[in-house]
Amino acid sequence: MNKAIALLLLSLFAFNAQAEDEKAWSISLDQAIYDKYIWRGIQFNEEGVNQGSIDFSYDTGDAGVFGANIWYNLDLDNENGFSGEFSEVDYTLYWEKSFGALTLGAGHIYYDFSEVNLGSTREFYVSASYDVLLAPSLTVYYDYEDVDGFYVDFAIGHSFDLGVAGMSLDLGANIGWADEDMASFYYGASNSGFTNWGASVALNIPVGDNFTITPSIAYYSLLGDAEEDSALEDDDFVFGVNVNFSF
Repeated sequence: MNKAIALLLLSLFAFNAQAEDEKAWSISLDQAIYDKYIWRGIQFNEEGVNQGSIDFSYDTGDAGVFGANIWYNLDLDNENGFSGEFSEVDYTLYWEKSFGALTLGAGHIYYDFSEVNLGSTREFYVSASYDVLLAPSLTVYYDYEDVDGFYVDFAIGHSFDLGVAGMSLDLGANIGWADEDMASFYYGASNSGFTNWGASVALNIPVGDNFTITPSIAYYSLLGDAEEDSALEDDDFVFGVNVNFSF
């Protein structure tokens, strides 16, 4: 309940900031239902979850965009004994700036599992993306609290304008690599290497000027030692729908 109150207070703060400087502030709210929760190829809940976030950012111009995000996962079943609990709440501070087609970013993520008595961990990350065909991006994460290890995510994607009522179709794919410490901690793997890959399809359906409804299908699978050495579920589909409100 404390997490929900924090989200509400942050929403009110962001709304007031938006009113003060309409052009510089950007605010986005998401609410989604998925049939399971998978992170970096690892299945944390194979039943229904509610995931939501609030993101607000400020465009300073020459210095780039600074922002903050709160994201949560709420278990809707009792598979892990966490029914109705926030099994994870992530707090992110970030910066990004575009240099022509190139966009660079950096940030810090605090992963809070305290509501289900699983502690917390923290990561720094840096990212780069290029606005060309398939929009390639590379993000390097460093967990400096629990793992002292690196995880690297490479992703591509493309959005197709369907020409019908403003709808678009997003296709994406990614592959992840972990160093030996990260691979051992999360995947039970004995060596560094590629750990997981995924692909997704999402249909964006605008409703008015500020709402977008997005049903999606994603497929995730483990790779290499992460698949062979661990007892994790090695592949699965995720179905869900997200509602976004932005202004």
